[in-house]
Amino acid sequence: MKVTRQQVMLGVLALMAVLRGGDYVISSMIQGPLRELQGENRELLEDISKQEKLLADGRVAGQKIERWQKKSLPSDTETARSLYRNWLLETVRSAKLRNATVDSGSPANRRGLYRAMPFTVQARGSLNEITSALFSVEKSNQLQRIISLRLTPVGTTGQFDLSMGVEALIIPGTREMSLNTGESRYLASTDRHDYDVIARDNIFGIGIDTKDPMKLTILSAVTYRNGEPTAWITEQIDDKVHKLSAGADFETTAISGRVVTVTEKSVVIESGDQLLKMDIGQSFADAEVTSGS
Repeated sequence: MKVTRQQVMLGVLALMAVLRGGDYVISSMIQGPLRELQGENRELLEDISKQEKLLADGRVAGQKIERWQKKSLPSDTETARSLYRNWLLETVRSAKLRNATVDSGSPANRRGLYRAMPFTVQARGSLNEITSALFSVEKSNQLQRIISLRLTPVGTTGQFDLSMGVEALIIPGTREMSLNTGESRYLASTDRHDYDVIARDNIFGIGIDTKDPMKLTILSAVTYRNGEPTAWITEQIDDKVHKLSAGADFETTAISGRVVTVTEKSVVIESGDQLLKMDIGQSFADAEVTSGS
């Protein structure tokens, strides 16, 4: 049978239609779902990667929380308050600061993540003594920070009134019942003497008398007035004399406080929560120190 040109053209058209139909079938029924599956696979891999990162971040955060809990104050508020207050007071006194008091406020809840307990330290001492106290606080590996610091020169005596705000943290879940006794690794130097330059440079630019007022404030005499013994406390730095009977408040460059008792040869004074007993001729530096009530 003779094939006409028209039949050939129709055959070609039919073949092209079949091929195009095949392409459509392959594209719509095979390649389309395959591309969709590949897209879903990429999304799944990305989700897995994100979840793995979250898990890794969670493990790191968990390890950090465990470390923080070891540095935290005890979870019981009153235990935390008592332990940290006593530690601060002892730290300040070990640096030989005087008139030391430590007060605390109510802990603040920080977004439910931790509690911050504020403390305020008041004391008096030389710049070198204050530097020692600050060094000891910063050296301690506890969750704490100094949030405010004010130094007020006491004339030209070389003494400064210190007012310092400190914040210590309580981390939920901590099981510690005592304060962390480790040392911080974040100080520029762990040698206390590297900070002596602070006092040497006289950063306040005032004429400073470096004599120790504790050694130069003495119980110089006890006299009687209307049958009652009166203590004479003399500040030898500037020849001030304070004549005090029992119950009287006083303030010297060295310390301030209240006279508790006066006898024929001695006096007992209260400064902060300490009692100091001096005999005639003794200075505050030589006083017998005991805890108050």
